[in-house]
Amino acid sequence: MIEGVNSSLSLGKLAGGGVAPAKLAGAGGAGGSSFSDVLKSSIDEVAKLQQDAGKAVEHFDSTQPDNITGVMTAMEKADVALKTLLAIRGKLMDAYDEIKNISV
Repeated sequence: MIEGVNSSLSLGKLAGGGVAPAKLAGAGGAGGSSFSDVLKSSIDEVAKLQQDAGKAVEHFDSTQPDNITGVMTAMEKADVALKTLLAIRGKLMDAYDEIKNISV
């Protein structure tokens, strides 16, 4: 039922763990992912997981009320992904505030 849920989401992937630091900073050669690209793709992936969880709930309500484990799995994946993204956002805001308070 929830074949569309991306099971390869991991904390390292969401945080950009699969990308080399030089590519994150944009210092890599051609074809390297920038930090903003990694962040945008992570946000898109979280949105997709949330949509998949919503579809799983709708499907559970209408056609297959016996597949509660699939629905709960989809909802938990979406929840963990969102919480991880919010934690990353919090760390980025802390880093921004710290940089903003540096006196030159």
